[in-house]
Amino acid sequence: MNYAVVWDNWRFLAEGLSLTLQTAVLVIVGGSILGISIGLVHTAHLPGLKQLAVVYIELIRGTPLLVVLFLVYFGFSFLAGHRLSAYQAAVGGFVVFIGAYIAEDFRSGVHSIPRGQIEAGVAAGLSRVQVLRLIVVPLALRRMTPALFGQFVRLLKFSSVASVIGVTELTGATLLVNAREFRPIELLSALAVTYFVLCVGLSLIGRRLNERFKGRI
Repeated sequence: MNYAVVWDNWRFLAEGLSLTLQTAVLVIVGGSILGISIGLVHTAHLPGLKQLAVVYIELIRGTPLLVVLFLVYFGFSFLAGHRLSAYQAAVGGFVVFIGAYIAEDFRSGVHSIPRGQIEAGVAAGLSRVQVLRLIVVPLALRRMTPALFGQFVRLLKFSSVASVIGVTELTGATLLVNAREFRPIELLSALAVTYFVLCVGLSLIGRRLNERFKGRI
């Protein structure tokens, strides 16, 4: 095996890695905002809105990621009359997909909060909004930290699916180099190691945060 092919194409592969990390950051932020918002609606018992939240969560969680990407990529163009770029569709599809899982994790986090802590906040004179903002949301976020970072790791691995619709992220860049050089063992093993390092690093960060918050829950 000759891993010189990786070094010879490192600039192109580094650009793909940069796009992967950029996508991950955008989706983590967007998916967290969407997921926590949907989770709040789900737990707020708002007539009509809660049912919509449940439908969204169950529908997306029951749909393969690739199908979600195709629906965003082709469906948005059909409905809105505006064609998204492959990258925009990938980010949008990932946000919609991961948001459903984060919403369910947030709901589970809220339900794990002892009822007494919420009642103590009400007894102290806090309004429902204050109880939600000062007690429920912070505690739910701390309790869902392990699951949240698990979703982030899953997202990082799933980002490779974007190559199917033409996004030249890390996997897409690797496949393009392989199509020219035909060195699948070297290139794909380097790709696997890169994803492994990224996922392990993200898992370690989540573990550290979980240990830090554990004493405060």
